[in-house]
Amino acid sequence: MLPRKGRGFMRRTTAWFVVVGVAIIATDNPLQATEGFWVSLASGFSGTGEPQYYYEQWFETPHGPPPLAVTRTSGVNAQATTGGGTAFFNNGAVPVVIHPTDGYAYLTGGNRPSDLSQALQRQMAYGRGLASSTPDASATVPPSNANLLTLDATAPDDAGNRVLTVALTNPQGQPLVEGSIPIPSGGWWVIGLGPNPNGLIISDPEPLPLPELPPVFEEPEPTPGLPPQPSPTPELEIQPTSPSNPPPPPPTELPTEATPEPGTLMLASVGGAGAFGWRWFRRRRKARGHTTHPIPQRIQHP
Repeated sequence: MLPRKGRGFMRRTTAWFVVVGVAIIATDNPLQATEGFWVSLASGFSGTGEPQYYYEQWFETPHGPPPLAVTRTSGVNAQATTGGGTAFFNNGAVPVVIHPTDGYAYLTGGNRPSDLSQALQRQMAYGRGLASSTPDASATVPPSNANLLTLDATAPDDAGNRVLTVALTNPQGQPLVEGSIPIPSGGWWVIGLGPNPNGLIISDPEPLPLPELPPVFEEPEPTPGLPPQPSPTPELEIQPTSPSNPPPPPPTELPTEATPEPGTLMLASVGGAGAFGWRWFRRRRKARGHTTHPIPQRIQHP
């Protein structure tokens, strides 16, 4: 069975094409994270900064984060915080407008801890700081381009625990984020609001060097219709003889057994047959009662 041609070449060529393709993609299209907005919900027990419950959601903001207006707070009192200040409000003091455009903001309630870094990891990533603007609690209507946020908490159960539900829509009322977390009895809750990409950012990466490809040679295909040509047999080189280079001795013949001639075999066969016939004749005569009489001898008298 003849080996198949070209299979190894195709495998090597395909593998190098994959390597080159990855290198080209890495150099021509560097990884860039899409800009977006994080909304995170966290709650925990009083006296501890580690969240007991946590929920987060991200959505794209291709034109940058718009302002945000809190339009309802049911069952909770809240505090809005930015780098420019804070604002306390309840359901009777809405809307409250915040501008998390150049940084993040957060809403809190309950006995919140002084360190909220674990609850605001998404908003504080990449060194992002608080937004510079001050929460506006004097607005009568939300801005026309503002996303709309509502907070609704259930009544406490027998153990004093509640459930906080957060919903965020765009100005046209289409949902962007919705989630719920439990609030332990006597505990705290935090809602983080801020722009940050969903993933890593690689800015102005160094181009990756292309790998050096070894030369690849393809075996020529045989011409159809022509039988394969056999390889020529190498000729033996005869060395001249000399006293210093005598010829090799002739091969020694092994002794073989002599083969008898056909005439000898015929004579041996006739002799053996005659002897056998004479013995058979004498046995027959003895069986019929024939005896051999002695030949009379002539006596000479003196």
